[in-house]
Amino acid sequence: MAWECAECNVKESVGGKIDAICHHCGKPLCRDDRIEIADNAFSNVGAAGPTAIHCRACRRKHHPRTVRLSAAER
Repeated sequence: MAWECAECNVKESVGGKIDAICHHCGKPLCRDDRIEIADNAFSNVGAAGPTAIHCRACRRKHHPRTVRLSAAER
């Protein structure tokens, strides 16, 4: 069974590379559809956190005020 991006449905075996999963829901994502957001839940108080990978739905649900958007969100 080939992995498939949950956003664009490209199969890994057809040329797409599924290299990330959403850290909220676990959906597999290709490089074009993953959204990286600095997540302060992973940092020390007052410091910018490392990035976490999100799908579009979880970015909207869990980080609605986030300014930093990937090309997939624009």
